[in-house]
Parts: sequence; C-alpha cells; structure tokens
Amino acid sequence: MSVQIATGEREIVATRIFDAPRDVVWRAFTDPDHLKHWWGPAGFTNTFHSFDFKEGGLWRFTMHGPDGTNYENENRFIKIEWLERIVIDHLCTPLFRATMTFEDLGDKTSFTFHQQFETAEVYQWIKPIAMPGVTEMIERLAARLPAIDPMRRELMIIRSFDAPRGLVWQAWTDPRQLAKWWGPQGFTNPVCEIDVRVGGAIYVVMRGPDGTDYPMRGAFHEIVVPERLVFTNFPVDANDNPMMDGWTTVTFAERNGKTDMTLETRATGLVPNARFMLLGMGVGWSQSIDRLAELVAPAA
Repeated sequence: MSVQIATGEREIVATRIFDAPRDVVWRAFTDPDHLKHWWGPAGFTNTFHSFDFKEGGLWRFTMHGPDGTNYENENRFIKIEWLERIVIDHLCTPLFRATMTFEDLGDKTSFTFHQQFETAEVYQWIKPIAMPGVTEMIERLAARLPAIDPMRRELMIIRSFDAPRGLVWQAWTDPRQLAKWWGPQGFTNPVCEIDVRVGGAIYVVMRGPDGTDYPMRGAFHEIVVPERLVFTNFPVDANDNPMMDGWTTVTFAERNGKTDMTLETRATGLVPNARFMLLGMGVGWSQSIDRLAELVAPAA
C-alpha cells in the first residue's frame, strides 16, 4: 500500500499499512540503529548524538543532505505509549509536533505520521518540502522493515560519569552495589549473587513494581581490573530454562578523574515471547545506567 496524505490548515497526516507486525514497526523507530537508516527524505543520512527514549528525553542528531549540507536537529519525547503512540516536539526551525501511531492489524501494521506546525505561515512555507519529504521517509521505513529480526538485538550505550573509575568499577563488581541499580526504574533485586572471576557465576532476581520476579543467570568470561568486563546474561523461566542468549562487554576509561563507560550487548531470543522482551532491552539498559549514575554521583 502506498502512502496516503491528508493536509489541514497547518498539518500533514500521512498513513501507510506495512506488511509487518506492530512490534517490528515499533522497533524500527525505537532502535536508533534502525531509525538512522530511514529517518528523513530520500538521499539523506543521519549521525545520532543522543537518543534518550523516555518522556522528557532528548534526541539530537545531524541530518546530512545529498549536497553535503548539514542540518542540526533536536527533539524532545513528549509522550510514549508502549507499542501504540510516540509524540515528539521538534525544537529547531521549523517548530512542529510529530505524533506517530501504530495500529495492530495482526501480521500488518497501520502507521500514521501526524506533523503539526507551529503556525499556518510556517506550514505554507515548508509544505512544498515537507509533503514529499514525509512520503519519501515513510517509504524508506517500509524498505527498512525486512532488515529487522525481531528475535535479535544489539545495543551500545556510551556514558560518562562524574566519578573515578574505581568507584564505577566497584558499582559493577560489588553485589551490594550492583543490587542498588541493576534493572529498570522501580525494580529491586532481592537476590544479587556475583562471583567476579573468569568462569564465576551471576545470578540476579529482579523484582518488578507489581511484585513479579525476573530471574537472570550468566557467567564472567573476561575480567581486566578495572578496565573491562565480559559476561553472558540471560533471563530464565520458572523452570530455570534460558529465554534469551545474551553477551555483554563493558569497558571503563578514566579521563581527568571521570569515567567513560561503553556498554555493548547483544541478545538472541530462544522462545517466542522473547521478541517482546527484546523490544524493551534498550529502555531497560538505559534506565539501569541512569540508576548507576545516580548511585555513583553522591559518593563522587
């Protein structure tokens, strides 16, 4: 199905039905490794500087035009309704609000991109560029969807902490410290057991705000104090069977008394519902690292 366009006094509404399930289309937007490949008109590329996918979070990037011109962009996430709706405000000229909705049609998805500009005057000025640009962008999204494997995910998080490397290392390797920040916001860790040596086991039970427990196992494969940790990590079901296969590498570099941390992680789903666990992988890790930053900042 081609893109359907409707216009108003200061808005453009584009709709397209994709031959892909909703979680795949949602992933195309919420995973920056996919988003950077289709966002913008045909011929444009993107360099992402930050993508803090949470309400109030900022998304900063540079869009590179086919003629070499760079366009700096900054957006703020206003509303996120999981798998259903994302609202962002574009904070640079031209000012606009974009609302993306994702309607589940079984093995297909109805996607709507609603772009509302600050004034009718701005809309009239940008309309000749915006209308074909939105159409091209959504067609690029359609072309990207076959590249998304819902059962695999790779993620990189780079974060600088205003704390010495030894303190950040301790937060990762002391089970009492790890239990204070591991997991998304609102989660606790009633069980946190780690044996920090090559071959040493990891066993953490995260408890959600509703009281549900989420056990995880793993093992350390490489330890370079205080520079590098490599470990497996995989959630298990009630029978202790792995639901995903995960591999994580974390490096720590000291810079003027601060710490630059790079986390690289990948996971492969082993059971059908793992695809929905993988959807939340980016948000979960991001919130965990936010909690880590809060933990080390006061002591620093």
